[in-house]
Formats: sequence, C-alpha cells, structure tokens
Amino acid sequence: MIARRPIPVALVVVATLACSASTTAPSALTAEQLDYRDPANRFAFSYPRSFGTTSIGTDNGFGNRVAAVRFSVFSRQAIGGEAVLGQGRPSLDIQAAGGLYDDILTGTLPVTVKNVIEAVLPPLTRDSLCDQIGREQHVDTGAPVFASLTASQREAISMLDRMGNVAPQVFRCIVSGDTVVFDKDAAFAAASAPRRHVYGAVRFLDGRYSTFQLIRASGSVNESVLDDMRSVVTSWRAQ
Repeated sequence: MIARRPIPVALVVVATLACSASTTAPSALTAEQLDYRDPANRFAFSYPRSFGTTSIGTDNGFGNRVAAVRFSVFSRQAIGGEAVLGQGRPSLDIQAAGGLYDDILTGTLPVTVKNVIEAVLPPLTRDSLCDQIGREQHVDTGAPVFASLTASQREAISMLDRMGNVAPQVFRCIVSGDTVVFDKDAAFAAASAPRRHVYGAVRFLDGRYSTFQLIRASGSVNESVLDDMRSVVTSWRAQ
C-alpha cells in the first residue's frame, strides 16, 4: 500500500480552492554504508546503516515524485526524512519553501488553479533555492494573473504559500556543485506558533530527473546529520 502523508490543514485550503473553481533489500558497501537499488533499476544511492531498512515512501510514483524511499529509523525520528527523486518542476518536501513548492500539497489543487500559480511562481533552481526558502511569500495574489479566481481562492493561495514557512530564518544555505545544503526554521501557520527546524540536502539533476532530495523537520539538527544527508543525495547515480 502506498503511503500518503496526512495534511489536514492543507486540505482545508485545497477544499476552498476546489469549491470555488517495494521495498528492496540493501547490500552492504562498507561497515557503515548500505546501497539502495531501485526495484525498477532506474537509480541507486548509498546511505548510512544507522538509517535503518528501506520501504516505499510517501506519494511514491505520484505526480512528479518518481520515487520516495522511507527509512525505518531516520524517517521516524522527525517529520519527513524520505529520499525523494523528482522530475519536472522542482519542489521541496515538508514545506521547506512554503506550500506552493510542496508537490504533495499542490498535487491536490484543481488544474486550472495550479496552472495560474505555476505561471508566476519562480522555479526553484540551484542558484535560487537559498533565496526562496528565506521568503515567506512567493506570489502576489493581487496580480492580474489571479483576476480570474475568486477572492476566497486568492486568499487560500496566500495561506498555502505561507504554510509551514511563516517568518522563516535561514541559518545556513551552502551551494556546492549541483547540491544545496540548508538549515532554517519557521513557524507553521502563525508567527506566534512554535518554530521548527527544516533542513536537508537537495541535488539538482540534468536530464530525465530534476532533483534528488532528503529533507526533515524537527526541533534541532546537528552537523553530522546534515553531513549524512548531503552524502546520501550526492551518492545518487542513474542506472
């Protein structure tokens, strides 16, 4: 059964918009590293043995999420923590740049609304990611392109844009080659709400696939965890 991450708050936003319009057995590489090979023989990557065993992740194979791989230990220690291979327009897990850049959330939007958003939403690139994760708002719903939508739809889009990314503060965002490693925090839905760390590594790919990423959210993060996440995404290779 393919898992889908619960998103109750997002569903309220999406409803407003809509109404208005195999696990694979790893083989050891070293004492600390294991090798994951995609069951369809499309790609492989390495990961620390401490991450645990692998299984099918959230929205595996849905939309632009070509594959999502969950880890029995690493993914359970915080929110997210799944290795995700993407295609098409790049997105980020765990609302790392707000809801409009989260494929799990935007994948439930009406096509007409999603097309309007994508016409003005700046695409994520290796060079723009650090800037975009530090912004609370990414589209201006007062712009002419949104004129065909209702007032409630425009308000819902603004809410979705800020979701998980209210008053963001970026502590680090390092670009090295085709990979970006970042650590930030933000409130989920209101500036006065508790803040959470969102951190991870995103590798931008050429050709058929657009990104390979590993992102988590938790109360804090240490350097060794970020190093592990960077090592995972940089180890990705096509088969």
